[in-house]
Amino acid sequence: MEIEGCNFPLEGIRYDVDDQMWVRFDDDGNATSGLTDVGQHIAGNLLSLRARKVGEEVKKGKRAAIVESGKYVGPVNAPLSGKIIEVNEEVLANARLVNEDPYGSGWILRIKPSNLDAEKEELKEGEEAIDALRAKMEMESWGCK
Repeated sequence: MEIEGCNFPLEGIRYDVDDQMWVRFDDDGNATSGLTDVGQHIAGNLLSLRARKVGEEVKKGKRAAIVESGKYVGPVNAPLSGKIIEVNEEVLANARLVNEDPYGSGWILRIKPSNLDAEKEELKEGEEAIDALRAKMEMESWGCK
């Protein structure tokens, strides 16, 4: 699905609309996550990404990584609470992968969720996600064009 020039895949993806993160639940019960297309556009051309270490606990909505571009330095907030089980080493070496392929090779981290029952429902999917993303983008005047 495209909104204001931003790509939002719907199949198998849920969205943390407030923090502009996407989540894919993997077959092993863990979650892979990264910045949405609009999130990486807002940040601009990424120069670096520093993530918390594998094994560290993160809380939903709290910093899991920091991105830096020529115009922005800011947090990447965890879309779920849990333990970081993997960080994308390719993104740490080349943060531009987040700009080039945010839903593919630009994923940022994998989390073993610790509060999934309560937090999964806060993530939006399907038409609910599109409606929430569209409303947030309109309110913030965000786009990818």
